[in-house]
Amino acid sequence: MRSAAAKKKSGPFAKTNAEYSDLLAKLQDIPTLPVVAMRVNELINDPTSSSVDIADVLKKDQVLTAKILRLVNSSYYAIPGGVSDVQRALAFLGFNTLAQLVLGLSVFSVFTGEDTEQFSMVDFWRHALATAICSEVLAKRLDYPKPEEAFTCGLLHDIGKLVLHQIDKDRLLAIVAEANRRESTFVEVEREWDLPGHSFLGEVIATKWGLPQVIRLAIRYHHFDVTNMQSILASAKPVIQMVRLANQICIKNQMGKSGDCSKGEITEDMLKPLGLKLTDIPGIEEQVGKDMERAGAFFSAYR
Repeated sequence: MRSAAAKKKSGPFAKTNAEYSDLLAKLQDIPTLPVVAMRVNELINDPTSSSVDIADVLKKDQVLTAKILRLVNSSYYAIPGGVSDVQRALAFLGFNTLAQLVLGLSVFSVFTGEDTEQFSMVDFWRHALATAICSEVLAKRLDYPKPEEAFTCGLLHDIGKLVLHQIDKDRLLAIVAEANRRESTFVEVEREWDLPGHSFLGEVIATKWGLPQVIRLAIRYHHFDVTNMQSILASAKPVIQMVRLANQICIKNQMGKSGDCSKGEITEDMLKPLGLKLTDIPGIEEQVGKDMERAGAFFSAYR
């Protein structure tokens, strides 16, 4: 086995300790979430909050409210007759679903970036949305009590790549180029080059923003089988496993591109914790494909 020092020499972006620390320091340059999103995030974590509270908060941001109404009036939710105000949307969707929509929209509003040949932001949004939808499909199939939570965890699982795109774009593009050359995963290149992983970067930002713990854990561990990890809350493990499988399903079916250039192999350790079999996957893929067709409003709102 190679030493850590040897591994650091294997990639074009190997860092000295000082340079490594400088990279992490750049995380402080990532903006905070918009005020409205911060308040909604507080409401999500407050068991005494109500639909009236979230409606009052959204009144302060007309642009965000317009996006929310466009989403809830889309065919994805198929609300009879549509809705024209947040209160009515809450009556149909419920507090948790609407709060998670606000959070997801607000997180993506922080990040900007232009397409390059190696990394298309449009394709990234498509992969994020597909993973969100697939996570929700899995949650409903497995009777997870908060499918909207699974949706948000899936949507935000790769925000660490957006962080890296913002603080060190050349590094991100080099990883993608190498993954493409090898037809390998993004994370395999990160690990071989001994870099701060996108999962770690994403968790740091999610913690800075005070996002709910289950979202932070899904971001950090969506490449791991967390079944036997004693340090992770048992209540969070199912959604982490769902996001992990959803990510692979979307890679396998080329639903967008996130910089992972593998074929999206689905392994037994991804299925067993969820009580699924390989024969279940085609039906899940079919449902995700149908839901993606109805999710055009999401795609335009998030990107």
